[in-house]
Amino acid sequence: MTAAPAERGRTVVADRAVRRIAERAAAEADLGGRRARVTDGTATVQGGRADVRVDVLLPYPAALGETGERVRGRMADRVAELSGLTVRTATVRVQALAADRAAPPAPPDDPAGTVRGARRPWSSRRFPAALTALAAAAGCALLLYDVLAVHLAGRGPAGWRTRVVDWSASHGPGDTPVVAGGAVAAVLGAWLLWLALTPGLRGVLPMAPVPGSGPQRAVLERRAVAELVRDAVTAVPGVTDVRVRCGRRRVRVRARLGFGDRAATHGAVRAATATTLDTLGLARPLTSRAGLRPEPHWHAPGALQAPGAPPGEGPPAPGHGTRSADGTAPGPLPGDSAPPGPRTPDGGPPRAGGGRPASVAEPADPAAPGPAPEPPPPPKETHS
Repeated sequence: MTAAPAERGRTVVADRAVRRIAERAAAEADLGGRRARVTDGTATVQGGRADVRVDVLLPYPAALGETGERVRGRMADRVAELSGLTVRTATVRVQALAADRAAPPAPPDDPAGTVRGARRPWSSRRFPAALTALAAAAGCALLLYDVLAVHLAGRGPAGWRTRVVDWSASHGPGDTPVVAGGAVAAVLGAWLLWLALTPGLRGVLPMAPVPGSGPQRAVLERRAVAELVRDAVTAVPGVTDVRVRCGRRRVRVRARLGFGDRAATHGAVRAATATTLDTLGLARPLTSRAGLRPEPHWHAPGALQAPGAPPGEGPPAPGHGTRSADGTAPGPLPGDSAPPGPRTPDGGPPRAGGGRPASVAEPADPAAPGPAPEPPPPPKETHS
């Protein structure tokens, strides 16, 4: 039997043709406005299957895994489409990263700091949904079994169904059990309705989408935000203890000051908090509120505290280490045994009547003239 003309012969796709298709397809892969450069390629055709491989230079910067997957997918699809072969293996080898001078400029920052359309992801509510479905299914199954047993098997109704019907016939809407049951059912219904209409997942914050990344959404846990802010504030000099609470709209920071200037440290804490929040890339910026309280042992730099005075409040007491503007000490410094008060020229306390104490010797002054010498005693007469 002679074969039909359409069935005579066969179509052979050369390895060279498949290699050229693979190289061209790899060079056409869209890498965010940039292209890969193909340096080498090979192809092997066996029957209706083909194995292709290309070596490429990717533009810098680029994520190797994601970019290489784009090139490989484009190459495999185009080879299968144009050659009609089944691509068994498609391999992409990245030889190097080359600087791309024609790379598109970075998108401008949003001046408002917000990106519309970024919302919190919806929670699946698996536990409430499963619990409600299980309770409803159990009740319906029990009632269906009793109805089928009455109508098909000729049995009498179950005792629990008879008691429920009798109780419902003897109680009206104004009875206390009916009102309480209705209130419980209303609360449960409102709770389920709230779960159905709210997104949930209150522990995460949506992040701003990356331009050109497609419909991808990312979230950041509030605990992670608190940890990042805590690490940044702890690095501020003088801060000893930090507590951070992150909400959906605001971050509250409470820190303790161990040493240093209070106003300067407070400003550094607020600056560190704001800088950390700006680098998170959240869809809705968080407002920060920082508080700084001194430790019990803290005192203002450059001043000693008076004994018994609260830390950081009030000037030091006079006579305890203070000095006037000209550098003189108006009172005794710490360590002086004599109390402050009026003093006599010899350093002792004044006496009534203007006298000076007999036990205090007057210091000698070498510049002042000394007292007149006493005349020698007259010689004694002797009689022989």
